Amino acid sequence: MRTHVVISLIAASLGMAASSPAVLASAVSPGGGSGSLSCPLLSTTCSVSAGSPGTPGSPGSSGGGTTITCTWQPITAAQASGELLPFVPYGQPTPDQSTWSWYIVSCPQDDGYQFLALVYPSPAAAPTPGEVGQLAVSELDLAAPIVSMAPSGGKAIVNLESWLWIDPAQWPPTSATATAGGITATATATPQYVVWDMGDGNSMNCNGPGVAYNTSIPDQDQSTTCGYTYQETSASGPFRITAAIEYDVTWKAVGVVGGGELGDIPGLPTMIPITVDEIGTVTVPNP
Repeated sequence: MRTHVVISLIAASLGMAASSPAVLASAVSPGGGSGSLSCPLLSTTCSVSAGSPGTPGSPGSSGGGTTITCTWQPITAAQASGELLPFVPYGQPTPDQSTWSWYIVSCPQDDGYQFLALVYPSPAAAPTPGEVGQLAVSELDLAAPIVSMAPSGGKAIVNLESWLWIDPAQWPPTSATATAGGITATATATPQYVVWDMGDGNSMNCNGPGVAYNTSIPDQDQSTTCGYTYQETSASGPFRITAAIEYDVTWKAVGVVGGGELGDIPGLPTMIPITVDEIGTVTVPNP
């Protein structure tokens, strides 16, 4: 004879979700005794704590326990609506009922136990301020720099200083804001220096965007803050100059405690080819 589980779980009787992963429901045996069934979510191993047989109108006394094997058979919500079995909820209710799962839990050993399980999906954990801060960092526009140099035209001369600079409009700090789980965080990237890889095996850092060369001003009246002098030609092929801005990145949460330094983060690089030539001298005898 199959005995159905009788709902006595407080959470179920109050229409609340169970706070424990195990379900405790009183069970009635054919002989009139009482006991409890404990069945963790989706576990095939459940336990029964049996009581001694009772007299009519009187529950039995508590006794020993045993382990039984149960099966979880998934069913549709429509099928569940036609079941008269007692039900026990697992997890926390969610607004979207399409994510709910229904099961008939059957434990056929001995006299048998059976109940209807309603399983809610676990709610997503709320993000921390730091996680939202990292999300804001991912939204930062750390664009590749717009690179210029003089001499222009992708050419340089051995032993002649080349001027290097980027668009100064890319030098101010840039910010991005992200919101998730009711937390808002803003990340700010402040340019620190430009890393120049000159393509000949050497690299250097320039503390600033550099100064644009002005063709209308005599060379002696202007100077660069970022220059490089090649010592050899690019005889085997053009050198590839790569430039990238290095940013100091910070973040700060709004409305909650959170913020800090994330250190230096490189922006996207820009690559330009350059041909380095050498100017030779020719001695011409006097006529």
